Amino acid sequence: MHIFSPEQYNGILHNRGCGISYLQRNHKIPFSAVPSDSWFFRENLCDKIAIDVPWCLIEPCEGEFNWDHPEWEGCFNSWIDNGYKVHLKVRGMDTLGTLYDQGTPQWVFDAGAKYIDEPIEFYRNTWLLNNIPSDREQPIRYPLYWDEIYLEKTDALIAELGKRYNGNPAVESVSISHVGRWGEMHVADHYKPEIWVEQGFTIEKYNQALIRTIDSYRRAFPDKQLSLSLGRPIYIDSITVKDAWPAIDHAVANNVMLKFDGLGHSYEFGSGPYICKNIHDTLMRHRDKTKIMFENLILPEALDFGLRQGLSYWHAGGEPPAMTAITNVERDIPLPEKRIYSFYKFFKNQYDRMTREDEKNIWRNMALKSGYRLIPSQIRVSGLSDGSQEMLTEFTWWNLGCAPCFEQFEIVLRLVRDDKILWEAQQSPGVGCSNQVWKPLANINDQLTWQVPQSLVSGTCELQLGVRMPFFNNAMMQLGIYGRRNDGFYSLGEIDISNGA
Repeated sequence: MHIFSPEQYNGILHNRGCGISYLQRNHKIPFSAVPSDSWFFRENLCDKIAIDVPWCLIEPCEGEFNWDHPEWEGCFNSWIDNGYKVHLKVRGMDTLGTLYDQGTPQWVFDAGAKYIDEPIEFYRNTWLLNNIPSDREQPIRYPLYWDEIYLEKTDALIAELGKRYNGNPAVESVSISHVGRWGEMHVADHYKPEIWVEQGFTIEKYNQALIRTIDSYRRAFPDKQLSLSLGRPIYIDSITVKDAWPAIDHAVANNVMLKFDGLGHSYEFGSGPYICKNIHDTLMRHRDKTKIMFENLILPEALDFGLRQGLSYWHAGGEPPAMTAITNVERDIPLPEKRIYSFYKFFKNQYDRMTREDEKNIWRNMALKSGYRLIPSQIRVSGLSDGSQEMLTEFTWWNLGCAPCFEQFEIVLRLVRDDKILWEAQQSPGVGCSNQVWKPLANINDQLTWQVPQSLVSGTCELQLGVRMPFFNNAMMQLGIYGRRNDGFYSLGEIDISNGA
């Protein structure tokens, strides 16, 4: 028997289905515009970006698509060309709405879709929208998300998005973002919710519209990870996110991950200072069934809380232009001026104690811990002697990440001599790929039997191990061990083969 105990690697891994990403929200910039000596490039913190635009920029006229817009493919294709994957979001409603080119295109309403115009005075000098143009008086125009014409036009857009991006291996995930402001489920903001009730809001209509939109996205993207951002449907005391559980349950049943964009301060008692209780209860209802993603650059204590919830993905939030969230970290300016730290006013003393190195460590910690982290701590190999064509492998695996591994993968073994591959085969783990098996801190024991051709010549070979992800264009998973080769395989060591001759 040969026993291999690979040395554990404690650095950052870049894998599909988990990790951190750079958020590009306002005034996006291509890869070449980011200084090549930026600290996050030097430290290779991640290999993903998150990017979103309002619907009106993508389809300014019905059926005419501006895919190359500099806020869309004109930006993110340059990142893909440099090896990055992307999380995509097209919002039915953005910050200021249709009349500010930040929402549903006007042609949808011209076709008869109903809308609500909220006076801009509702929003001036509020905590949420403090950058409204002082010389503009147009109202904030929202779609009625349950309106049939709106839903028909949304269905058509989603179908076109699917045709363009479902087959693109660089697209990591797609957000369901046509119900609610910013695609975050709440129909509007905190102001005058009775306007929405007067226009026909009911939780039943809301859930029906969200379920229809979820189904539309799943039809258009049968092969992609989808995400749904959680939020309270409407700011009425009697309604919480739990009233949307029928739609959220439907999303999870259709393999949609759940995202929360407000991690960092709780407005409800019962689940700690960093997350509202109803949101926390919703996540805990589904944490063993689907991935969880959090947004916001906040205190390390809050992010550690997020990691403990089983976090698969994370990115910073807020509304800074372009890449300032990550480039501002190393600037020697006061934290408030960086405009990247969420809920600063609630935790001012804690924030002000942070050094620039502390700030960098937030990103390093999230890059290191977000998602799964598979480690083959020991591989025992027997057989291949006295003419046997069978090779038995006994694996001991660890998942030292904070999240389950939800991905389907295959174990690949090679026998190599003089840089020539003599034999290669792959098979699924004997214990399967269930996230219930590959859960955080799990110790997994697995046995696999391999058939090796009789023609294999006796002698010493190198045994190589790989983990292949067939649903991610056969990407090779990075494991938490040393010895990774350029082709994604790991050199385990030498093994002796005897054909009995």
